[in-house]
Amino acid sequence: MWKGRSALLLGKAKDNNASCSLGPFIRLFDDHFDIESVRNCQVSLRIEGEDDNFLLQGESDMREISRDPLDLVHQTIGDHHQYPDGFMLFLGTMFSPIQDRDGKGQGFTHHLGDRVTIATPALGALVNRVGRSDQLPPWTYGIRELMRHIARR
Repeated sequence: MWKGRSALLLGKAKDNNASCSLGPFIRLFDDHFDIESVRNCQVSLRIEGEDDNFLLQGESDMREISRDPLDLVHQTIGDHHQYPDGFMLFLGTMFSPIQDRDGKGQGFTHHLGDRVTIATPALGALVNRVGRSDQLPPWTYGIRELMRHIARR
């Protein structure tokens, strides 16, 4: 867990074991879900503290992010970006928790056991508990294993 007062550490947090969830499934574009569907999503965040009954809730519209999703996709394509297994595009942090948690002026920091729910009606909910990356099981199932699994079927 990285302290909320240091924005410089936010990128580091996503790089640690078990610190960046992609979801229970991956939704591909089709006739019923396209880029406009993404742009029209309203995303909610809910953080429930296990040890202190802390509650933080918020909603954001995807249309309010600073750059259009297709613009971000175009920035990932080129000779200087190589993704042989594909990539996941994160559209930015739409929530900046401003609610102090552990004391006035201390900002927000997750506690162990926090239940974090990120949801949108178009895709469902991703729910996780906050744990220590050095104590959580390593990720062993990636894109290559997924492709092997599909080929065996």
